[in-house]
Amino acid sequence: MNTLVGTQTVVEMVEPNLSRLGTKIALKVPKQNDSYDQITYEELQQKSGQFAATLRKRGFQAGQHFAIIGKPRTDWAVVYLGVLKAGGVAMPVDASWQAPEVQRVLKEMDVVGVAVSDAPHYEMVKDLAHLQHIVSMDRLPGMATVSDWLIGEPGATQERQPEDLAVILCTSGTTGNAKGVMLSHENIVTNLETSSERLDYTSTDIALSIAPWYHVFGMAVLVMTLRVGATLIYTDDYKSLSQYMSANRVSIVVGVPKLFHAMYEKLESTVQENRLARLMWRYAPTLLGSKIKKRLVGGTQLKFFLSGGAPLDANVMKNLRRLGIGMIEGYGLTETSPVLTFSTPFNDKIGSVGPAIPGVELRIEEPNENDIGEIVARGPNIMKGYYKNPEATRKVIVPDGWFHTGDLGYLDEDGWLYIKGRKKNVIVLEGGKNVYPEELEFEFKQIPYIEEIMIKGGKRQGVEVIKAFVYPKADLLQSKTPEELKKLIWEALKEKSKNIAQYKRLHSQHDLIILEKPFEKTSKLDIKRYLYEGEAG
Repeated sequence: MNTLVGTQTVVEMVEPNLSRLGTKIALKVPKQNDSYDQITYEELQQKSGQFAATLRKRGFQAGQHFAIIGKPRTDWAVVYLGVLKAGGVAMPVDASWQAPEVQRVLKEMDVVGVAVSDAPHYEMVKDLAHLQHIVSMDRLPGMATVSDWLIGEPGATQERQPEDLAVILCTSGTTGNAKGVMLSHENIVTNLETSSERLDYTSTDIALSIAPWYHVFGMAVLVMTLRVGATLIYTDDYKSLSQYMSANRVSIVVGVPKLFHAMYEKLESTVQENRLARLMWRYAPTLLGSKIKKRLVGGTQLKFFLSGGAPLDANVMKNLRRLGIGMIEGYGLTETSPVLTFSTPFNDKIGSVGPAIPGVELRIEEPNENDIGEIVARGPNIMKGYYKNPEATRKVIVPDGWFHTGDLGYLDEDGWLYIKGRKKNVIVLEGGKNVYPEELEFEFKQIPYIEEIMIKGGKRQGVEVIKAFVYPKADLLQSKTPEELKKLIWEALKEKSKNIAQYKRLHSQHDLIILEKPFEKTSKLDIKRYLYEGEAG
């Protein structure tokens, strides 16, 4: 077996713990009846091997693409590892995508098989002729389940090379040119190996994460857990987080900024309601913090919160650290497998996402007078490219290997990175979801009332939202009042949005801005996006 960093596959990296840790719980997902869907290391080893063997018996070939659609559960992890053991390429799909998005991506990414979590997702894929294998995690009429495939003895893992493709993650589902990010085994393994040199995540830890496994951040946490031999609890139930944290005595909490912002707001309001807590906040913050940690996790074992996927409010970070609660912020992209940087729990560089992890190079391209420019990165974690899209790949990866992130930032004298905004158009929501304006524009341009449209991120009550700037058809501008026109277009947008994921939709008429004249454009007829700013109403 390969042992050097970068010379292993994902399966080879996690295999020692799968074989060694026996009845230790690897993964836990809370269920509605206060119990858990959980799996031990030896069960995960056995079941993923059986799933791989069944796949191969059904004619699945090394290098073929197999999708997984659904929220995290133990069968999700069985399928993910099983596909890799069979020599295949796993393609996690966002569980919130609607049928047209899913169907388009499965076809464009040449997927031959799919595991679905439930009946609604099965309905999305059941009539797709190019699918040779469909299996369900729930028991559905006439459908084979993942459990049905777990028969016989696990076969030998299909040999793969580190440079072989391991995972495809799609950055877009709506338009006809979805970008499938191709990550090799080497990309993922080197990223997690080098990240672990700085991140204090060990076999003694119990981590709770709200990052779904179909997102690159959540997938990295899942694989990292198996690599170090820890226990991972996944939940998207925000209301019950404190219950799960204390019941399981967690030591690490992993999430997107939305989680930590909500936790801090609740904490702050609780402190303000209690006179003693207010005094401790002012004069003995670490003592107050120790009481908070004990209440949160049922003991003193909490090591840190880890935030990624979107920018974290600097005030939240500063005040949690003041209480003695470690707060780490990371930065990366799907295309970088994903980690480029992360900070330390108690540094004084508030607002920085930390220095590059070992093996990753960062530089700032074309810095302005304030040393702010585009962040570019190079390292073994940079994707192989976009699937069947060499043109898009060439736009972001130059011949000498530097990847253009599309983000703006600067490096301080110690090499710590500060993010200052986006160069490209992608909108990063508070929950860590990426929204690509071009795909929404593609969809909404089909509305007959719209002449031109531009989708942009904007702030409403301090939170990032999706805004639509619309220049209507000329005849409508003449025949309808502004109120009538806005209502007409708003209803059309809502109807068209039924085919896209919930998080990609506009959620308030305040975020729809009707223009009375066409967009200002460059000589290349590109909209001058920077002219259309301001707070959402």
